[in-house]
Amino acid sequence: MVKPDTIVAISTAPGRAAIGMIRLSGPESWNIVLKHVNIHPKSRVASHASFTIGKETLDDIVVIFYKAPHTYTGEDMVEISFHGNSLILSKAVRAMIDSGARLAEHGEFTKRAFLNGKMDLTMAEAVEKIVDSTSEVGIKIARKTMDGAFSKFVKALREELLNLSASIEVRIDYPDEFEDDFNLDLSPMTKRLKQLISTYDPAKTAIEGVKVALLGAPNVGKSSILNALIGRDRAIVTPVAGTTRDTVEVDTFIGGLRVKLIDTAGIRETPDKIEKIGVDRALKAAQEADIKVHIMDATVSEKNNTELSADIRVVNKIDLAKRRFDGVLNVSAKTGHGIEKLRDEIVKLATSVTESMNSVDAVVIAERQYDLLKRALNEIEEAEVAQKSRYPIDVVDINIRKAIEFLDSLTGRRYSDDILDIIFSNFCVGK
Repeated sequence: MVKPDTIVAISTAPGRAAIGMIRLSGPESWNIVLKHVNIHPKSRVASHASFTIGKETLDDIVVIFYKAPHTYTGEDMVEISFHGNSLILSKAVRAMIDSGARLAEHGEFTKRAFLNGKMDLTMAEAVEKIVDSTSEVGIKIARKTMDGAFSKFVKALREELLNLSASIEVRIDYPDEFEDDFNLDLSPMTKRLKQLISTYDPAKTAIEGVKVALLGAPNVGKSSILNALIGRDRAIVTPVAGTTRDTVEVDTFIGGLRVKLIDTAGIRETPDKIEKIGVDRALKAAQEADIKVHIMDATVSEKNNTELSADIRVVNKIDLAKRRFDGVLNVSAKTGHGIEKLRDEIVKLATSVTESMNSVDAVVIAERQYDLLKRALNEIEEAEVAQKSRYPIDVVDINIRKAIEFLDSLTGRRYSDDILDIIFSNFCVGK
């Protein structure tokens, strides 16, 4: 149930800005604002006014009133644009709380939109992803989900499963009416579901950015290359092998894509317990990375360079070598030679993953969606096995019904307050 009270929150990011916005939603939102603004409100009309607290004018504002149900939340809403001073915004929020509003919880505006039937849960999750996306592709696929492309896919699949279940139940209730065996081919459905599920990893990369692990033996220059890639000294660099004992993570942008660079401890056999922990973390970082960069030392023999599986192979310290190396990127972190090529290779690999998202409409953008789709797929595959094994058709129907339940949890036809709390807790307060 939607709480019958009125909520208020600052909807713009903290910090210095030209404009700062405050939103209200709920049955008393208009009345609360009119205690501080002396105008005759008209829905969806921007009005210039003064915002007052008692007899004191706090700021000149632009205010827009929205009448339910044609609003983002489905309730009466007001949006007020102030000058972007955090002191002004905080004072205005306190004034409206004193006038009867309540400070909104994380994601409560979008939560109310869901509870009032303005969007389903997958669309609500897309709102957060639009805010958080770190690339143009990420914004695009989140926008498609918010516009209903994913919901449309799930709705069609649900209808298909409901029709199958209805056909089975008719045969169970009226067995004498059907002489032929019941055969159903679920393989086209499982194929479509698997294709949809396969979009999760590239979509996650497009929205959250790409993890790039810098790997190699001690003292090959991993930290120096990290510093060269970001253009400043972030990782400690010394001539002593094993200086990096833990992973160092740095967020940066390369080619318009958010990249998390992970500098790791040198990978080698070691009796040192602390260094061994660093090596273990380096190997874990390699497993979790989207792109693995294996860095080698041009000044040592190849047998002294640890052999690692990698997407990009780099030979560093090329300025100290007497030759160039084939089949790898020749780089000098010291002089900057080859660093731009390394950036280009990272972008090339990252975009080859994310660009595949441009040609699809329905995309899995959240771990919750991925989990529920996998469960639905498992039930459909179980139904397929049950049918091929000649189990009674009511057993097949149980699996199909369970698959429908997972799809209903996906879109929010079925939900619990705990699930909603988890989903919306990651939202900013004003969204």
